[in-house]
Amino acid sequence: MNSAETPSDIVRSFMNALDDNELDTATNYLAEDFLFSGWTPKPLDKNGFLSMIKDIKEGIPGLIFNLHNVLEPSSDRVTGTLQIKGYQSDSFIIPVLGTPPIPQTATSVSLPIEDVTYQLNGSTIASMVVQHVQGGGITGLLKQLGIDLTIVQ
Repeated sequence: MNSAETPSDIVRSFMNALDDNELDTATNYLAEDFLFSGWTPKPLDKNGFLSMIKDIKEGIPGLIFNLHNVLEPSSDRVTGTLQIKGYQSDSFIIPVLGTPPIPQTATSVSLPIEDVTYQLNGSTIASMVVQHVQGGGITGLLKQLGIDLTIVQ
């Protein structure tokens, strides 16, 4: 990370690392007490979030978040929209969410657009909050793969 990066630059770099499946790089953008919420039934800490992304990308390696409409309403907050898309090419399991194995379905997914807010603490992201919409989140992703599953985390 570059000290001259703006909050928007930090968020874009973080999301690009996730899109490119560079989880070691993505980790460097997250605060130790990072919290992810809104996309899963309960919030996930840094390790839980990164584990979930890694597990999903095992089955959907080309999963992308399509971050756009990035705004910086304050010096420590960035907002934007996500539209998650990908193609499932392998089976996967998400232990942090307690899912059973998700079979390979050779299905494309395209979730609805979801608003997201990032709270920064200096040069790291302290939280990522996704505003849940109908058909979105982890439940929406699984439903598009033909899996109707209630996740109790």
